[in-house]
Amino acid sequence: MPPKEPRIESQIPTPDTVTSLKRVERFLRLLTWQMFFLLALLLYLAVRPQAGRYQFTVAGEDVVVFDTASSRALAVKLQKQVVSPGEKAEPGTSPTAGESK
Repeated sequence: MPPKEPRIESQIPTPDTVTSLKRVERFLRLLTWQMFFLLALLLYLAVRPQAGRYQFTVAGEDVVVFDTASSRALAVKLQKQVVSPGEKAEPGTSPTAGESK
């Protein structure tokens, strides 16, 4: 049996194969960027604040905020702020029942 000769055609890239490889390379690069964009979008959707995610419990002067997504609780102690009739209230605070604007 005579030994097989190596194919010279398969070792030399033709212009068609070079073009095809460039197209495949561009497609894979685009696919990679799409994958990273999709992962970033999914991460944003998982981490963002969602309706019904936080539960509040008020007991006297204590408020407990419970995050249902991460199962963490944060206790906040409320402080009373008394505004005398001559003083103006800070912006963002509402006047009490006895005060008028």
